[in-house]
Formats: sequence, structure tokens, C-alpha cells
Amino acid sequence: MLLGNKFIFTLVLTTFLFTLSACGPTSKTINENYEILTTTSGLELDKSQEPVVLYKRPGAPTLAAYNRFIIDPIQVNYTDPDMKELDSEQIDEMQRYFHKAVVKELTEAGYEVGTRSEAGTMRISFIVSGLQAWAGGGAVNIAAMAAGTVTGVPIIFAISVGEVTVEGVFRDSLTNRIDVVVVDRTAGSRVFNAKPWSTWADVEGAFDNWAEGIREAVDKAHGR
Repeated sequence: MLLGNKFIFTLVLTTFLFTLSACGPTSKTINENYEILTTTSGLELDKSQEPVVLYKRPGAPTLAAYNRFIIDPIQVNYTDPDMKELDSEQIDEMQRYFHKAVVKELTEAGYEVGTRSEAGTMRISFIVSGLQAWAGGGAVNIAAMAAGTVTGVPIIFAISVGEVTVEGVFRDSLTNRIDVVVVDRTAGSRVFNAKPWSTWADVEGAFDNWAEGIREAVDKAHGR
């Protein structure tokens, strides 16, 4: 059953839709203290997409204008007070996973991903913040479920889930014109969690949704 949030980005309609399985991450209201790091000058806020925060440029080109992409290295906002203490290896792995997921989706669909700005190239940047993936969270979930089995009262609620906020920026690579800025905070499902032993799986699921949704939107724009 679908409950909402598989990220689908499309400049054809300049809107963002989210669909997500019950076992995957779901969108949450952005922390009121969150400050968008990207300039939104000339963009309009689309409140119809709440809880996702979406700014879009009126009259922006559609995704059909792009068949080549630059995926910037994943940035991490270390100044975010919601960012939990994580070791550098976890951060490095998170950045590699997210970047690889987006590149993989686009290249396997037949689009070119490179590093050179030229006509027909969209540049995509991501800023990650509010990352919460407590290493012991999975152990707590498993312990609770085991206790429920012993007492005969099944535990179907995850006590700990992974959470992450992603700010995505989509711009024309030649002009550096920003056409869309979207901010989404997702958290793993607390009910029937598919991988209760890993809060990192929740975070990775959010990254997978972004990657798959971008590719699907590009496919749709190109009539695939």
C-alpha cells in the first residue's frame, strides 16, 4: 500500500510529488529553525507541496531541455543544531552512497553524467543536514520486538528511526541560474519497519527516493 513519498521532480509541471511505500521514509514538517542555504531570489514558494518546501522559478525550462547532468559532491551542513554526533566514516559513506545512487539512476537510464558545463546540462546539488542515524537504534528496536515476542504482545512500532533533511538545488549549468530549490525531511516508518535493525537503512531509503524520482521525472519529460 502506498502512503506517499517517492520523490518525483519535474520541471514540466514545475511541481514535486512524493509517493512512498509504507516501509520507506515519509516526509515530515521541516524544523521551523531550518534556514535554506541556497538563495531563492526570483523563485516563488509553492505552499501546495507542504510539508515539502518548494521554491520554483516561473517560466523555467522543462526537464526535456536537459539530457546531461552534473551531480555535485554531496555537502553536509555541520552547523545545523539538529545534526547528531556522527563519526567521519559514517559521513563519508553517506556522501558516497547518495552521490552514487543519483549517478547510477541517471546513467543506467541512458543519460550522460559528467563534470563539464555545456548546453543541455543541468547541475544538481544536495545539502544534507539534521542527519540522525543512531548506531544503537536498531539494537533497541530488535530488543523491544524480542521482548514483545516473549510476553506474547507483538511490537510493530520501531522505537528508533533514521531521519535526514535534504536541500536539493537544480540549476542550468551554463548560466548557473537556479530554477528549483526543494527541502524535504524524511524519517523511517515507525510501523512495520522493513529494516528495524538499521536506522541507516531509513536514511539510505530517503536517498534512493531522491535518485529514483529524479530519473523518473527526466524519463517522463523525455516521453519515456
